[in-house]
Amino acid sequence: MAGVLPPAERRSSALVALYVALSLLLLAVGDRIPQASLRAIGATLFAPLDHVVLALDRLAAGWRENQQLHERVTQLELENARLKALASENDALRARLELPGYRNPTLRPAEVLALTGEPYPASATLGAGSRQGVRVGDAVVTSDGLVGRIGEVAAGSARVVLLTDPNASVACEVESTGVLGLLRFVATPRPRLLLTSVPFADTIRVGQRVLTSGLSRRYPRGIPVGRVARIGAPDGSLTQEIELASAARLSRLRFVFIIPGPPGADAAP
Repeated sequence: MAGVLPPAERRSSALVALYVALSLLLLAVGDRIPQASLRAIGATLFAPLDHVVLALDRLAAGWRENQQLHERVTQLELENARLKALASENDALRARLELPGYRNPTLRPAEVLALTGEPYPASATLGAGSRQGVRVGDAVVTSDGLVGRIGEVAAGSARVVLLTDPNASVACEVESTGVLGLLRFVATPRPRLLLTSVPFADTIRVGQRVLTSGLSRRYPRGIPVGRVARIGAPDGSLTQEIELASAARLSRLRFVFIIPGPPGADAAP
């Protein structure tokens, strides 16, 4: 029979017979094979290959990350050049209009010693006071955005009135549109930051940034306050109800920066 089979089929039959023989052999002596030793030998043999594969994978990941970083750096360089050109143009226009130029604020670091208020903190105690040059009315910020303002000052400490204080208010504007509003914290029916006094005619979109407007003397202009999270229309109201997500994480404050306010800021509206 084997003589009349084609060569390909004869090879297939031989392979099948070999596989069957190996299977029967493994079934017969499988329990006697030192599996731990075989695993150790396999691990030793394949360990260099594993290292090579991991190294190649890390090299590829590093190359991709390097490409992304190069792209990001290029984008930032272009954006920085554009902003420098706009700043130069803005300075020239303000000089022609005889308007005062913008000055970078002085930042004074301070440590947060305690947060007070439940369920959301309404004030914070700082480990810096009048001996460090802190004054009532100074603005308090983090690298993310506005925290509040100095409400009380002692020799070596100060109390910050946070944005979540129901009695605090901040004059704000929506970035890129200039829509003005007043930021307040509302505790009922649920705690949230609201941008109030915004007419229905003004267009606001979810995700837009909200900054200090500088229309009061309490806060310098351009400090990030938050982003628009939700827009509502209360029944019978003539203004929009705009809920904000705070830029600074007020419940996890550890270190802050104090921006000295102008003279008389403690009495400013």
